[in-house]
Parts: sequence; C-alpha cells; structure tokens
Amino acid sequence: MTPRPRRRLAAAGALLLLAAAPLAAQAPSSPVVTLRLAASTEKLVAGEPFRLAVVATVAPGWHVNSNKPSEDYLIPTLAALLPADGLTFAPPVYPPHKEKKLPFSDKPLALFDGDTVVVVEGKVDAAAAPGPKTLRATLDFQPCNDAQCLAPGQVEATLAIDVAAAGTAVVPANAALFPLAGARGAEGSAPPDEKAPPAESSPFAGRSLPAILGLVFLAGLALNLTPCVYPLIPITVGFFSRQSEGKTSRTFGLALAYVLGMSVTYSALGVFAALSGSLFGSWLQKPAVLVVIALVVLALALSMFGLYEIQAPHFITDRTGSKAGVAGALTMGLFVGFVAAPCIGPFVLSLLTYVAQQGSAALGFGLFFTLAMGLGLPYLVLGTVSGSLKAMPRSGEWMIAVRKVFGFLLVALAAWFLRPLLSDRVFDFAVAIPLLAGGVWFLFFEKAGSGLGWFRGVKIGVGIALLAASVPFFLPAKTGETLAFQPYSDAALAEATAAGKPVVIDFFADWCLPCKELEKFTFTDAGVRRELAGWVLLKADLTQSASPEVAALRTKWNIQGVPTIVFLGPDGKESKPRVVQFEKPAAFLSRFPK
Repeated sequence: MTPRPRRRLAAAGALLLLAAAPLAAQAPSSPVVTLRLAASTEKLVAGEPFRLAVVATVAPGWHVNSNKPSEDYLIPTLAALLPADGLTFAPPVYPPHKEKKLPFSDKPLALFDGDTVVVVEGKVDAAAAPGPKTLRATLDFQPCNDAQCLAPGQVEATLAIDVAAAGTAVVPANAALFPLAGARGAEGSAPPDEKAPPAESSPFAGRSLPAILGLVFLAGLALNLTPCVYPLIPITVGFFSRQSEGKTSRTFGLALAYVLGMSVTYSALGVFAALSGSLFGSWLQKPAVLVVIALVVLALALSMFGLYEIQAPHFITDRTGSKAGVAGALTMGLFVGFVAAPCIGPFVLSLLTYVAQQGSAALGFGLFFTLAMGLGLPYLVLGTVSGSLKAMPRSGEWMIAVRKVFGFLLVALAAWFLRPLLSDRVFDFAVAIPLLAGGVWFLFFEKAGSGLGWFRGVKIGVGIALLAASVPFFLPAKTGETLAFQPYSDAALAEATAAGKPVVIDFFADWCLPCKELEKFTFTDAGVRRELAGWVLLKADLTQSASPEVAALRTKWNIQGVPTIVFLGPDGKESKPRVVQFEKPAAFLSRFPK
C-alpha cells in the first residue's frame, strides 16, 4: 500500500532533519520487521468462522508507528489480507499501542515494538470448495529507533492451509496468538488444557440472524412499556384523533407514516453505528444533550397539562400545504424516534455494540428497522383505532385526567434524564416531588371524570400509586461497601504490571448514568468485591471529553464509549472481555469462571 503523497513529503522532511545528525541513518544488515501469518485452526471449514493472526516482529531497539499515529505526519502501520476466493475478512483488530517519548519528539508517540499481533476475523463461504488455499497478508510500516527513521516499507507473509468440507471437526491451533478468542473449535468449545474466557454478555451471542431479528422485534414491543416511551402514548392518541376525521383508512395511513418516521431514525442509527464503530449511547450521555432532552420532555409535560398542543413544525406544514397530514405524521415519528432513542437504555446499547462490532451497514439497517417495527406496531394499531375514541361517551373528561397523569410522570422523567448531572439526594427529590404532587392532585383536586363512577375509583388508585412511587425516593439511600479504586496513571499501571498483578481499569465520566449504576449496584456486591480482591483497581476519568489527555487515553485504549472496563492479566495484556455497559453482578462475574 502506497502512503499518501502528503505523508510521504512530511516523512521525507523528518528524515532530512535526522540526516543532519552527526551519524547518518544507515539501514541495518538484517530486516527490521518480519511477518508471519497464522490461523486459529489447523484447517478452515466451509461455513465456519476462523481467525488469522498477522504477527509482526520488530527487531530489538526498533519500533514502528501505531495504526493510528499520534502525529499526522507519521506513517501508520497497516495490516491487510489480500482477497481470497470463498473467504471473507473483517477489518483488522490492532493491539493497544505503547507510548514512548523519543529524543526527537516533543511528546510521547504511539508505537508498536517487539511482537505485535493483529487479529483478523474471517469466515469461509458455505459453498466453498474443499482444497488447498494460499492466504497472503501485507504490512505497511515505517521503522525507527531512538535516533533515526528508515524509509517506509512493506513486508509480506503467506500461509498455505486446507479448506475442509462443511461439518468437518475443527482442530484448534496457535492458541497463544488468540487469547481472547480462546481458539474455539467447531462447537464453540475451548481447546484441551486451555480455559477460554467467557464470551461477552450479549443477548445476541451465538444466535442465528432470524433468532436475533425475532429477539429484537420482541424487545421493541416490550420497550413500549419503559417509562420513557410509555408516557408518549397520549400524544400519539391525541395526534391521530385530531387528524382521523372518522376515516379509518386515513388514520391507518397517518399511523403508517408515523411508524416509518420512527424507522428512519432507528435505521439511520444502526447504519451510523456500523459505519463509524462508535457507541451512539455515549454521545447521548453528553451533558448538553441530556439537558436538551430534559427540556424536550418538560415541554411534552406542559402539553399534557393543557398549556398548548404539540403540532408539526410550521416549516414542514407550510411546505406541504397542510396543517399536518402525512408530512406531520412522518415528522412526529422522526421526533418520537429521536426522543425515545436514549430512553431504552441497555438493550439499545447492546444492539449498537453488536452492530459496531459486525461493521455491516446492511445488518445495522435491518436490526434497527426491526426494532422500530417492534416499537411502532402498538402505535400503528393504536393510531388505527384512536379515531373511535371520539365516539366513546364523555371521553373528553377522563382523557384530560389521563393526560395529567402522564404530565406528572414526564416531569419526573425529565429529572431522571438529568441524573448524571445531579447529586444523589437532589436527584431523589427531583423525582419524588412531581410523583408526590401528582398523588395529592388526583386524590384531592382532580375533578375531570367525576361524573363517571368507575373513573372515580381509578383516580383514587392512581393517586395512591403515585404517592407510593414517591416514598422510596424520600427515604435515605442505603450505602454499602464498594470497591476502592485509585486514579489511573501510566505509572500506577506500570507498577502493577512490574509486580505481576492483574489490573482492572474503569473508564468512566461524571455524566455517565450506567457508570453510576455500576458503582451503586455492581461494585457494592459482595461477590464482585471478593472476586476482585487481588486486582489493582484503577479509574480513568473521561469526563472532560474534549481535553487532549482524555483524547489520548481514548485512542490508546480504543475506548468508544463509557462505561468501559478493561481487564489486564499479570502480563499486562487484556485477559477478559470488556464491560461496555451496565451489568448486574451475575453478568459481571460470568467473566470469572470457577
């Protein structure tokens, strides 16, 4: 692979400066970088996945740049698998780089030295013909030592391996090169005499695509019951009631446009996750975004109290020539899809993580479109029948009271969104007060629906339920013993590695709600504290996401979002799957098999 001209020019400038030193840069007599290619199994099997290790060995005293150099003018180290018939390869996964201050650099550089193992996931097509196969890998690099750099170069390695027919038993190989993969066999079992780490706790692990689609669809249905999505139902009911004009076909069309609007938001989210590899949930946890969302929820609450009605934006209605119509329904769907995205928490983060790891835009679109269909189906049914609510006797009275119920819940929900920005007690009171106010209002002051005998009992029940819901937030929180972390630093990490101790690095941010949930529910668990008793515990603060120090940490450890918890063995290498979301103690402890 030929570096870009700009990088060649910059690299050449750096070389000219180095050449002015008393000793000119001389190429070593033996190769600085050698390359070999190894597979995780002795044979490749049709229809089965495999892993390849591109192993670059850098001569002592030399190094190459990281795949993501710390300076724009440096030549990155890039591994590639050449295309091979019947095989597909995922993007290479590079190991963490080292940071080293060199005499000619103003700040530490991101480097690889010694043995560097780049892992490439692959899969054999189900229809691949059995027989021998030759795989080729290349590595582009620029070698340097502490005083000089050589011209960029490329090395190549080949691997001769057989492709076996589908159903052939797989014999693991080169287990030491695939510590996180566990060199799994055909049935997913670990090879003999090796204890493979458990797979990441994901609801999608080991499932077929139809099963994943079904799970995602059912999850979409269930997520309608979450406190973020459920209070939006009255808005949907009111919107379609106003637009239906008693025509079921028109109502269905508007509802369909509404659901399609939701699907656009979620499908775009899935494609973005696949193409960027980023955790969208981490962006949604930024303080400014949380404040905006809380304000939007408060605006929805005020509409529930009757201060105004939410309608499609004028810039849309003016251009479409109607007050709402299909364009209004579509816009409403887009809006609700965006507001609901951060509300449905761990499942969406798991789905985002899975899509980002797979790197397939088509898969991201399909999974999130399916999620939108699950979320949208109740709205489609509800929108179709919402027009009939007008024919219900005295529906206006009790519907006013129902809207106020959701108004109080939405105020509490706005406080819930701001939880990462509030102290524990302020958050508790911010949630409890609207619940308490709602209970008192429905027990003593709400008059709507008083003429309906059955609804009087409902109002009393709702009032008592809201009061009961507020009580736990007024009670002082129980605090248990938690893990004792110390601030992360390269020196602390180096000291632990030198002592041969395993290390846990918790990457967190003050605005990260799942981080606080880990602190409150997981790190206080007796089993978790017992399991991590012999580990060195470090906390890396990523709150100031725009600072150069935080950016360097994120790059060094390949942190896509918070929380992220990294487990390092006594040798300083990652030994267990990362935690990338809130996990309950049982899921967290699954990484520590007995």
